[in-house]
Amino acid sequence: MKLKILPPTLREKKRYIGLKLYSQNRIKKEEIFNILWNSIINLYGEIEGSKINLWIVETREVKNNKRFQQNIIVKCQRGYEEKTITAFNTIFRQKDNRIVVHTVGTSGTIKSLNKKYNLLNK
Repeated sequence: MKLKILPPTLREKKRYIGLKLYSQNRIKKEEIFNILWNSIINLYGEIEGSKINLWIVETREVKNNKRFQQNIIVKCQRGYEEKTITAFNTIFRQKDNRIVVHTVGTSGTIKSLNKKYNLLNK
């Protein structure tokens, strides 16, 4: 028997947040998720952090002569955007690497987020 897909009215709503991550040294894509997730856990704990339902949708490294820059789109649960952004604003260091996370904006779709803030264009 084939599983049925949930109709859109029963699915959990999500929001997309655009970020620009600046760092002194290059950061691997695998480490980015750990940095973002640890900031949420450190601020809110595991129970509240699991309600945020954080996922990295896409990362793109941008050429910048002065520092390393990555444009990131993350997905979170609707209603938790402010908590997610607050947790990201607490990030300032990973080991000896200084990091700045700048929140560009939020949107309901990836397409409109990219259209507004031009995050994923080459």
